[in-house]
Amino acid sequence: MPFSKDNNLFLNFSKALYSLTSEHREGNPEAIVEEWSFFPLSPCTGDVLDITGRTESSETITMAVSFSITSPVINDKYEYLFKKVGIPGGSNSFQVRAQKVHDLNFIVRMFVDFKRSFDAENGVAQFYEKNVPPGNYEIVINGNAIEGENEVKLDFLATQTIKADDEGKFHQKYDTCTLPKGDFSVKIGNREKVISLKDETKE
Repeated sequence: MPFSKDNNLFLNFSKALYSLTSEHREGNPEAIVEEWSFFPLSPCTGDVLDITGRTESSETITMAVSFSITSPVINDKYEYLFKKVGIPGGSNSFQVRAQKVHDLNFIVRMFVDFKRSFDAENGVAQFYEKNVPPGNYEIVINGNAIEGENEVKLDFLATQTIKADDEGKFHQKYDTCTLPKGDFSVKIGNREKVISLKDETKE
């Protein structure tokens, strides 16, 4: 679907409405977290991680998930599809960084396609958005690679907030269905862990 200003206006209106009707308390990215753990300990792609931990009483913490993938280049173009991206409510953000490219298109597929395009500087193009209305989205990232490149590296960073109770305990579930096999990083407050995802077990 061709890009149109109306699509951007709709997205901006949705964000503005969500900002007016919802509380977006920013999390503390360096909150002192005594400990946190996850289960299952050897997750497969598609597993839902059960995350628990302890911090200061009633603290609002930032949870940041980051990972990288390589997308093959075909006819000087690259593309990566997220079939189901779950965006949580509250304060959140989503960032994509593409290397060795001329540009980056960020497309959200809903009842119509909403597209935003960004030109690269020195071969790097970036997209950043925060306080996205919650929901499940299909997202396409594509663009034109620098001539002669066989693959493009895409770096992703998504953040959300976790609220601890009066005793400082927190509990969060995280669905890994959008993540590829391999390592990804989870940083909760001041503590970061690298988690490895295996291929989904097949009977």
